[in-house]
Amino acid sequence: MSMSANYAGMVAVAFLLGFTQTACNSGARGTDDTAAAPIDSAPRDTATAPIEAAQSDSTVATQPTPPPPSEAQRDTPPAGAAQPSGQAAGGGGPKVSQIEYEGWRQYSVNCARCHGQDVLPNPVAANLLVSLAPGGPMATSETFFQVVNEGRPERGMPAFKSIMTPDQIKATYAYVKGRAEKRIPAGRPASPPT
Repeated sequence: MSMSANYAGMVAVAFLLGFTQTACNSGARGTDDTAAAPIDSAPRDTATAPIEAAQSDSTVATQPTPPPPSEAQRDTPPAGAAQPSGQAAGGGGPKVSQIEYEGWRQYSVNCARCHGQDVLPNPVAANLLVSLAPGGPMATSETFFQVVNEGRPERGMPAFKSIMTPDQIKATYAYVKGRAEKRIPAGRPASPPT
């Protein structure tokens, strides 16, 4: 290859790079980076078009609509709401028994990463609020103990028999059962007096 052919190739590449840079910047409005978002140009229903035009500002994109509240959001009371019955005075959290408190601790350490903080539903694993509710597939302490102890490897749940003692599994059941029966609200419970 000659020197001029090599030079011509480099010029062509530089031209293409410059052209694509210019094409990408051609839509910019001056140097202001705060240009309005493009308007949706999808075809509209002619019956509602006058109403939509009257309600919208054509220079600004519309804000997204938030999704409806999930089950987790409905279970958590809004800030400043009255405390549910069983709530400790002074904002220390709901009152629970010693075994339920220990269950909350064990659940937070061993279960929350998959089943959701405060037993709130999580798409990664089974919804324990449904599973342990009256009539649920794990409503009995024996079934819960067996599943936690032996795991469900086919569903991705490890066995906890080498990690948790039988008393820790039973305490976890007491806490999760209280959450499933709606006796224990979401949030850190108050530490019971010893």
